[in-house]
Amino acid sequence: MMLEFPKARLCVYRLVTIALVVSIFAVATSFAQTAKTYAVELAVPNGKKTVMTDADIIFTQTGIRIVPDKAKMKENTKEFAYSNIKQADASYAKKPMLSGGGAVATALLVGFIFALPFLFIKKKKHWMTVQTEKEFAVMQLGDNNWQEIAAEFQTRGVKVNDLKEQGK
Repeated sequence: MMLEFPKARLCVYRLVTIALVVSIFAVATSFAQTAKTYAVELAVPNGKKTVMTDADIIFTQTGIRIVPDKAKMKENTKEFAYSNIKQADASYAKKPMLSGGGAVATALLVGFIFALPFLFIKKKKHWMTVQTEKEFAVMQLGDNNWQEIAAEFQTRGVKVNDLKEQGK
């Protein structure tokens, strides 16, 4: 035997169910649009040397922000709009590799001293170099997040060049 509900009660149950479903979808889509953050190491100038510092790369709707974790390094925060990024190079090597044009641009921007510390790094690591017309950022990516970071760039319309180490 089925229970019989008055029409008004049935209408209230339907409205509550619809409101609940709409609320769940609203919460789910708001989480989908939040900025994504990944831990990286950012190469920052320190006098005549370059040092690696812990940082977070934050993917927003309009661009990326690379923010060092240490308060004294906050002035080295980088911010790039996706539309301004000329190239993003990913590599797995002992030092960050650049495409031909990227190497020339970096050398002109900061001189050859910038690359010297990377000559002494022994272990192969995942690197990402992001360049705009006037700025760049060199990051060491984690072994667990490098694919996700490359995918974040790709889904936001930034082509990631996968550079291979020559002669290896």
